[in-house]
Amino acid sequence: MPAKKNTHGLPLPIDRYELTTEDRLRFAEEAALGMVVPQASVLTQRAKEVHPDAISSEQVQAVIRRLLSTGLAQRQGREKNKKRRTLVGLAAPQIGESLRIIVIDIKIGPDRKRPGKLDCFINPEIIWSSRETVEGPEGCFSAGLVWGLVRRPVAVKIRAYTPEGKQIERIFEGFTARIAQHEYDHLDGIRFADRIKSDRKRHWVHTEELPEYPKHSKHWPRLCTRQQWELFKRPAKNRSGAD
Repeated sequence: MPAKKNTHGLPLPIDRYELTTEDRLRFAEEAALGMVVPQASVLTQRAKEVHPDAISSEQVQAVIRRLLSTGLAQRQGREKNKKRRTLVGLAAPQIGESLRIIVIDIKIGPDRKRPGKLDCFINPEIIWSSRETVEGPEGCFSAGLVWGLVRRPVAVKIRAYTPEGKQIERIFEGFTARIAQHEYDHLDGIRFADRIKSDRKRHWVHTEELPEYPKHSKHWPRLCTRQQWELFKRPAKNRSGAD
Protein backbone atom coordinates (compact mmCIF):
# COMPACT_ATOMS: atom_id res chain seq x y z
CA MET A 1 0.00 0.00 0.00
CA PRO A 2 1.49 3.40 -0.93
CA ALA A 3 2.25 5.86 1.86
CA LYS A 4 -0.53 8.31 2.62
CA LYS A 5 0.06 11.66 1.01
CA ASN A 6 1.33 14.23 3.45
CA THR A 7 -0.88 17.30 3.23
CA HIS A 8 0.17 18.76 6.58
CA GLY A 9 3.56 20.14 5.59
CA LEU A 10 5.43 17.59 7.71
CA PRO A 11 8.73 15.99 6.64
CA LEU A 12 7.43 12.39 6.88
CA PRO A 13 4.30 10.55 5.65
CA ILE A 14 1.48 10.38 8.20
CA ASP A 15 1.50 6.57 8.18
CA ARG A 16 5.22 6.38 9.04
CA TYR A 17 5.29 4.71 12.47
CA GLU A 18 8.53 2.74 12.27
CA LEU A 19 11.68 4.34 13.70
CA THR A 20 13.76 6.62 11.50
CA THR A 21 17.54 6.86 11.56
CA GLU A 22 17.26 10.09 13.58
CA ASP A 23 14.99 8.36 16.10
CA ARG A 24 17.48 5.55 16.60
CA LEU A 25 20.35 7.99 17.04
CA ARG A 26 18.40 9.98 19.63
CA PHE A 27 17.45 6.89 21.61
CA ALA A 28 21.07 5.73 21.57
CA GLU A 29 22.21 9.11 22.87
CA GLU A 30 19.63 9.03 25.67
CA ALA A 31 20.67 5.52 26.66
CA ALA A 32 24.31 6.62 26.72
CA LEU A 33 23.31 9.34 29.19
CA GLY A 34 21.91 6.69 31.53
CA MET A 35 18.20 7.10 30.83
CA VAL A 36 16.17 3.90 31.06
CA VAL A 37 14.10 2.65 28.13
CA PRO A 38 10.35 3.46 28.10
CA GLN A 39 9.59 -0.20 28.86
CA ALA A 40 11.55 -0.22 32.15
CA SER A 41 9.44 -1.39 35.10
CA VAL A 42 10.82 1.38 37.36
CA LEU A 43 8.75 3.86 35.34
CA THR A 44 5.50 2.19 36.42
CA GLN A 45 6.27 2.02 40.15
CA ARG A 46 5.67 4.51 42.95
CA ALA A 47 9.10 5.81 43.91
CA LYS A 48 10.30 5.54 47.50
CA GLU A 49 10.33 8.43 49.95
CA VAL A 50 13.72 9.73 51.00
CA HIS A 51 14.02 9.95 54.77
CA PRO A 52 15.02 13.53 55.66
CA ASP A 53 17.97 12.22 57.66
CA ALA A 54 19.22 10.38 54.55
CA ILE A 55 19.29 13.43 52.25
CA SER A 56 22.90 14.16 53.13
CA SER A 57 23.95 10.54 52.58
CA GLU A 58 26.33 9.70 49.76
CA GLN A 59 23.69 7.46 48.14
CA VAL A 60 21.11 10.23 47.81
CA GLN A 61 23.64 12.92 46.92
CA ALA A 62 25.01 10.63 44.18
CA VAL A 63 21.53 10.33 42.65
CA ILE A 64 21.18 14.12 42.71
CA ARG A 65 24.54 14.52 41.00
CA ARG A 66 23.53 11.98 38.34
CA LEU A 67 20.27 13.82 37.64
CA LEU A 68 22.06 17.15 37.29
CA SER A 69 24.93 15.76 35.20
CA THR A 70 22.51 13.90 32.92
CA GLY A 71 20.55 17.10 32.40
CA LEU A 72 23.69 19.07 31.64
CA ALA A 73 25.01 16.44 29.23
CA GLN A 74 21.70 16.31 27.37
CA ARG A 75 21.66 20.07 26.99
CA GLN A 76 25.20 20.08 25.67
CA GLY A 77 24.15 17.46 23.12
CA ARG A 78 21.18 19.64 22.18
CA GLU A 79 23.54 22.50 21.34
CA LYS A 80 25.29 20.25 18.83
CA ASN A 81 22.10 18.90 17.27
CA LYS A 82 19.10 21.25 17.09
CA LYS A 83 16.76 18.34 16.26
CA ARG A 84 17.06 17.18 19.86
CA ARG A 85 14.64 18.49 22.46
CA THR A 86 15.95 20.57 25.35
CA LEU A 87 15.64 18.84 28.71
CA VAL A 88 13.51 20.90 31.11
CA GLY A 89 13.05 18.34 33.87
CA LEU A 90 14.03 14.85 34.96
CA ALA A 91 12.90 12.41 37.66
CA ALA A 92 15.04 9.83 39.43
CA PRO A 93 13.05 6.85 38.03
CA GLN A 94 14.05 7.97 34.53
CA ILE A 95 17.66 7.15 35.35
CA GLY A 96 16.69 3.92 37.08
CA GLU A 97 16.54 5.18 40.67
CA SER A 98 13.25 4.57 42.50
CA LEU A 99 13.50 7.63 44.74
CA ARG A 100 11.24 10.68 45.02
CA ILE A 101 13.69 13.18 43.58
CA ILE A 102 13.18 15.50 40.61
CA VAL A 103 15.06 18.32 38.93
CA ILE A 104 13.32 21.06 36.95
CA ASP A 105 14.26 24.23 35.12
CA ILE A 106 12.27 26.90 36.95
CA LYS A 107 13.02 29.71 34.47
CA ILE A 108 12.71 28.23 30.99
CA GLY A 109 9.76 29.20 28.77
CA PRO A 110 7.60 27.05 26.47
CA ASP A 111 9.88 27.87 23.51
CA ARG A 112 12.62 26.02 25.43
CA LYS A 113 15.12 28.72 24.60
CA ARG A 114 17.56 30.18 27.13
CA PRO A 115 17.50 27.25 29.60
CA GLY A 116 18.26 28.07 33.21
CA LYS A 117 19.75 26.11 36.09
CA LEU A 118 18.13 22.83 37.08
CA ASP A 119 16.84 22.96 40.66
CA CYS A 120 16.44 19.79 42.73
CA PHE A 121 13.39 18.89 44.83
CA ILE A 122 13.28 15.88 47.17
CA ASN A 123 10.00 14.28 48.31
CA PRO A 124 7.93 16.91 46.47
CA GLU A 125 4.26 17.18 47.37
CA ILE A 126 1.66 19.18 45.45
CA ILE A 127 -0.20 20.86 48.29
CA TRP A 128 -2.32 23.21 46.17
CA SER A 129 -3.50 23.37 42.56
CA SER A 130 -5.34 26.15 40.78
CA ARG A 131 -8.89 25.55 39.60
CA GLU A 132 -7.98 27.03 36.24
CA THR A 133 -6.51 24.50 33.82
CA VAL A 134 -4.91 24.70 30.39
CA GLU A 135 -4.17 22.14 27.70
CA GLY A 136 -0.66 22.00 26.27
CA PRO A 137 1.74 19.72 24.36
CA GLU A 138 4.04 17.38 26.25
CA GLY A 139 6.67 14.83 25.37
CA CYS A 140 9.02 12.75 27.46
CA PHE A 141 12.32 10.89 27.22
CA SER A 142 10.43 8.01 28.81
CA ALA A 143 7.70 7.95 26.16
CA GLY A 144 9.77 7.47 23.03
CA LEU A 145 8.03 9.00 20.00
CA VAL A 146 4.75 9.57 21.82
CA TRP A 147 3.66 13.16 22.44
CA GLY A 148 0.28 14.61 23.21
CA LEU A 149 -1.98 17.30 24.61
CA VAL A 150 -2.42 17.23 28.39
CA ARG A 151 -4.72 19.38 30.50
CA ARG A 152 -3.20 20.51 33.80
CA PRO A 153 -3.70 23.22 36.46
CA VAL A 154 -2.02 26.48 35.45
CA ALA A 155 -0.43 26.88 38.90
CA VAL A 156 0.63 24.59 41.74
CA LYS A 157 2.31 24.92 45.12
CA ILE A 158 4.92 22.32 45.98
CA ARG A 159 6.43 21.45 49.34
CA ALA A 160 9.77 19.67 49.15
CA TYR A 161 13.26 19.34 50.58
CA THR A 162 16.36 20.87 49.03
CA PRO A 163 19.60 18.88 48.59
CA GLU A 164 20.78 20.61 51.77
CA GLY A 165 17.85 19.15 53.73
CA LYS A 166 15.82 22.34 54.08
CA GLN A 167 12.06 22.09 53.65
CA ILE A 168 10.64 24.71 51.32
CA GLU A 169 7.38 25.66 49.62
CA ARG A 170 7.29 27.16 46.13
CA ILE A 171 4.57 28.22 43.71
CA PHE A 172 4.97 27.42 40.02
CA GLU A 173 2.92 29.00 37.26
CA GLY A 174 2.55 28.50 33.52
CA PHE A 175 5.12 26.32 31.78
CA THR A 176 7.11 25.61 34.96
CA ALA A 177 3.90 24.41 36.65
CA ARG A 178 3.46 21.97 33.78
CA ILE A 179 7.06 20.75 34.15
CA ALA A 180 6.66 20.30 37.91
CA GLN A 181 3.45 18.27 37.51
CA HIS A 182 4.95 16.18 34.70
CA GLU A 183 7.99 15.24 36.80
CA TYR A 184 5.89 14.70 39.92
CA ASP A 185 3.78 12.18 37.98
CA HIS A 186 6.90 10.12 37.30
CA LEU A 187 7.29 9.58 41.03
CA ASP A 188 3.89 7.87 41.07
CA GLY A 189 4.57 5.73 38.00
CA ILE A 190 2.44 7.94 35.74
CA ARG A 191 3.47 9.28 32.35
CA PHE A 192 1.76 12.14 30.55
CA ALA A 193 0.26 9.85 27.89
CA ASP A 194 -1.56 7.94 30.65
CA ARG A 195 -3.51 11.13 31.41
CA ILE A 196 -4.76 11.64 27.84
CA LYS A 197 -8.27 10.25 27.33
CA SER A 198 -8.79 11.11 23.67
CA ASP A 199 -6.90 9.19 21.01
CA ARG A 200 -7.02 12.36 18.90
CA LYS A 201 -4.76 14.04 21.45
CA ARG A 202 -2.10 11.33 21.69
CA HIS A 203 0.43 11.55 18.85
CA TRP A 204 3.36 9.77 17.22
CA VAL A 205 6.12 12.30 16.48
CA HIS A 206 9.46 11.51 14.86
CA THR A 207 12.67 13.29 15.78
CA GLU A 208 12.78 15.15 12.46
CA GLU A 209 9.34 16.59 13.22
CA LEU A 210 9.95 17.90 16.73
CA PRO A 211 10.55 21.52 15.62
CA GLU A 212 7.16 21.47 13.87
CA TYR A 213 5.15 19.75 16.56
CA PRO A 214 4.27 22.68 18.88
CA LYS A 215 2.55 24.69 16.15
CA HIS A 216 0.76 21.65 14.68
CA SER A 217 0.00 19.77 17.92
CA LYS A 218 -3.74 20.54 17.95
CA HIS A 219 -4.19 18.92 14.55
CA TRP A 220 -1.38 16.37 14.41
CA PRO A 221 -2.25 13.75 11.77
CA ARG A 222 -0.30 10.73 13.06
CA LEU A 223 -2.18 9.42 16.08
CA CYS A 224 -1.33 7.00 18.88
CA THR A 225 -4.29 5.11 20.30
CA ARG A 226 -4.56 4.07 23.93
CA GLN A 227 -3.99 0.48 22.83
CA GLN A 228 -0.82 1.45 20.94
CA TRP A 229 0.47 3.36 23.95
CA GLU A 230 -0.22 0.50 26.36
CA LEU A 231 1.51 -1.94 24.02
CA PHE A 232 4.47 0.38 23.47
CA LYS A 233 5.25 0.87 27.16
CA ARG A 234 4.83 -2.82 28.05
CA PRO A 235 8.05 -4.80 28.64
CA ALA A 236 8.90 -6.91 25.57
CA LYS A 237 8.46 -10.23 27.39
CA ASN A 238 4.84 -9.30 28.15
CA ARG A 239 3.83 -8.26 24.64
CA SER A 240 2.48 -11.61 23.47
CA GLY A 241 -1.22 -12.25 23.40
CA ALA A 242 -0.83 -14.77 26.21
CA ASP A 243 -0.05 -12.32 29.02
